[in-house]
Amino acid sequence: MKFVRLLESASTGGAILSAIFMGLIVLLIMAEIVLRTFFGTSTLIASEYSGYFLVAVVIFGFAYTFRENAHIRITLVYSSLGREGRRIVDILVGISSAAIVGYLFWYSAQMVMESYELEMAADSVSETLLWKPQLVIPLGLALFFLQIVAFIVRRVRK
Repeated sequence: MKFVRLLESASTGGAILSAIFMGLIVLLIMAEIVLRTFFGTSTLIASEYSGYFLVAVVIFGFAYTFRENAHIRITLVYSSLGREGRRIVDILVGISSAAIVGYLFWYSAQMVMESYELEMAADSVSETLLWKPQLVIPLGLALFFLQIVAFIVRRVRK
């Protein structure tokens, strides 16, 4: 179970990153408000980077939210199953979820590579190289995938 504990620690790390990005959003918006109110100027990037940071908040929070059973679940049929039935459903749903998240990871990694190779930049004042903010997507999905694997391992070992 050391493997599962390691994966769960990674999920906690993702939650911490999510909280850091939330704090950065707050700081960036506060800076924008102060600059506009008192100095009549703007950062010119607050809206763009708040959007990038919001994606990081969501994507890095997936694994921890899953670990804590905080994702929305419909339990009408599930709750009527016995213990072994729930375990089997958990394993099957876990495998399906891992396949979907793995697919999303693969294609998000391809998107990042393509943005990097083509040197794509945001059509904004900052001209941010898009692979940099896009990189949080496959990283967060990798954490989520690993947490799903930990979930499956726990259910199989029961």
